[in-house]
Amino acid sequence: MLKWTPKSEIDLDQIREHIAIQFDVDLAIEIINNLIDHVETLLSSNPLAGHIVESNPLFSKLVFDGNSIYYCENPKDKHLYIVYVRARGTDFQDDRLNTQEVA
Repeated sequence: MLKWTPKSEIDLDQIREHIAIQFDVDLAIEIINNLIDHVETLLSSNPLAGHIVESNPLFSKLVFDGNSIYYCENPKDKHLYIVYVRARGTDFQDDRLNTQEVA
């Protein structure tokens, strides 16, 4: 099972809001829906699809339309948790990769 943490949902909302302001509300909704569908479809069928993050090998990363999606497996319940969605063109926040949100 794939779960989105509250912080990753905030990331999606911020990306959606930025696109809506800069371009168009309908485009923002479409882009976020496509990102979510892609990630959920891919990871549901292949949880090892992402690349391991060198700085923190507990996490893996997918890239979709320039956005980076970071996730990990909770060893207790074996679910995958999306913990961080980094919008393209933004700086990586290493402190976002922590397992506290998935424990």
